Amino acid sequence: MSKNIPASIGGGQDRHVVQMIANASLDVIEDTVRSNPAMYLRAVDKFNEWTVSAFVTPGNMKFVLLHDAKGDDGVKGFFTELWELYIKTLMNPFHTAHTAIRSPVFDAKVRAVAKKHL
Repeated sequence: MSKNIPASIGGGQDRHVVQMIANASLDVIEDTVRSNPAMYLRAVDKFNEWTVSAFVTPGNMKFVLLHDAKGDDGVKGFFTELWELYIKTLMNPFHTAHTAIRSPVFDAKVRAVAKKHL
């Protein structure tokens, strides 16, 4: 887990709340994309103490991050490196397009990038 998410979030009911917040922000992200051509959309939504930031790739893949509101440069760096990892995974001939990425290596790399930037 990212150090920005409290220890109570990691399983159980709290994880569902985080997923609900991220899912609810998709409508806001869609509205923001219509008026902002940038890939990194910064903070698009807020829920209690959490800020929702988003990154939209040219292929319209949306990366959503729930975090506390510190370090905009760190969040942008995280999204940029995450996009690079995502592209490398898509270019892998053994990965089937339009399927979930279920790779422990990918997961470990994403966690390392989160630790580095967040």
